[in-house]
Amino acid sequence: MAGPLQDPAGDPFYALPSPLPEGPHGTLIRSRAYVPLGLPAWGWQIMYKSTDVNGNAIAVTGNVMVPWLPWFQSSPRPIIGWASGTQGVADRCAPSHQLAIGTEYEAIAGPIGWTLARGWAIAMTDYQGLGTPGDHTYGVAAPTGRAMLDAVIAAQQLGGANLSAQAAVGLVGYSQGGHASAIAAELQPSYAPALKVKGVASGAGPSSVDGLYAAHNGGLFGGAIPYLLVGLNAAYPELGLDAILTSYGRSVIADARNNKCLLAMATSYPGLGDAVLIDGPGILARPDWKARFQQQRTGTATPAVPALVYAGLLDEIVPFENTKKTFTAWCAGGAKVSFRTIGITEHATGMLLGYPLALDWMADRFAGAPAPSDCP
Repeated sequence: MAGPLQDPAGDPFYALPSPLPEGPHGTLIRSRAYVPLGLPAWGWQIMYKSTDVNGNAIAVTGNVMVPWLPWFQSSPRPIIGWASGTQGVADRCAPSHQLAIGTEYEAIAGPIGWTLARGWAIAMTDYQGLGTPGDHTYGVAAPTGRAMLDAVIAAQQLGGANLSAQAAVGLVGYSQGGHASAIAAELQPSYAPALKVKGVASGAGPSSVDGLYAAHNGGLFGGAIPYLLVGLNAAYPELGLDAILTSYGRSVIADARNNKCLLAMATSYPGLGDAVLIDGPGILARPDWKARFQQQRTGTATPAVPALVYAGLLDEIVPFENTKKTFTAWCAGGAKVSFRTIGITEHATGMLLGYPLALDWMADRFAGAPAPSDCP
């Protein structure tokens, strides 16, 4: 019998229902209890309805964690909408699966546990196509932000979790999750206006995914390039990725789609770029790809809630200035935004030092304290 420890590719829980059940986006489709390994919380893997890049209904998986710590306050237990950092595009990389087998690095490193220790529940999306059949839309803005918001809506319907539709909600994420949480905050007023969102804390999120592609194409962290190729093609199949891959490119993309999560990809393919993956010209020299990449940028809308944007000065994965552009754009749109430089840190250290700051900032939002702003 299948269970939470089984690879999602062979686990019926992750199979898509056909047809999808009735109901709006955020409708909970199914759930099962699981043990988030090493975390002081009850856990549920969930499947719920969301919306793809074209506005069509889809099913997405994720997980909900509720701390063992009792919540004695008169207001409902707050819910953190959590967007995970890059895990990979293979189904086995889905956070809801990795939390069950103890390999999710945000749990191992501490940030998830620190959040639960405050008594806050977590609703974490796997994102479109991660765990479920089909390719993961890695780096694609709209379905990523929508899946994050819908995970919170679904968590509020979960029997046994006792999470209120009136609960204060905070949106957090780092790296890929920083991009996702920024997009979710921009979409929330129109897409999920009933959620009681109090703030968004976006760490080291690329404001321009095309800038991220350019930074790593052929570079030390070129193992991330296949994720971006798979992700854009998943949302926009007319880009025709499989038709432009070299024979080597086909093998690398298959490895990413079927096998390797983040660390294995990074160590297996240093220096990887589209010069060996793609029959020329390069991806950003192709107008159709470049146009789609540019559509994933943050800053095209402004959050209706206070925001914190933070990044490490020496971040080698998401360049500091790429993240800071989100702050600049949101300030120009009239948002109340704090910007914090997490010292002379690179990407991983920026996560470890940034999350405590982000959680303190969110605690102030939940408490109703006036939000600071660093906008000029």
